[in-house]
Amino acid sequence: MENRYLENKIILKYCKDYYKIINEEFNELDYMSDKIIQIYQSFIFSVNIKSKAEIKKATDLNTAIVRYFEDREFRTILNNFLSSLKVSKKETDVIAFIAKSIIKEYDKYMEGFTRNLYIPRWI
Repeated sequence: MENRYLENKIILKYCKDYYKIINEEFNELDYMSDKIIQIYQSFIFSVNIKSKAEIKKATDLNTAIVRYFEDREFRTILNNFLSSLKVSKKETDVIAFIAKSIIKEYDKYMEGFTRNLYIPRWI
């Protein structure tokens, strides 16, 4: 018999910002933030703790969701991306597909973010 409680504790060790994310305050009309938190929770607790690749995905998703709540520009980009995201009927694990898509969008954003230097214009 598996001990799900111990597995969840191990996952939380890797997802250090879990409580920060689930306790995030947002407008009650912000439907997307609520859904992103639900996807985050479903994904990280469905991860196989024996698979290093899946744990890496969980930590990457954790980082992406923290950036979502801290960075307004990334929030806008991710909201627009997820609003237009299409999932194939052939897809067996929809939550994992959406989580991978969020991670890809985060990686793309960070690649552009680190290359662009924002120089304020002083007059």
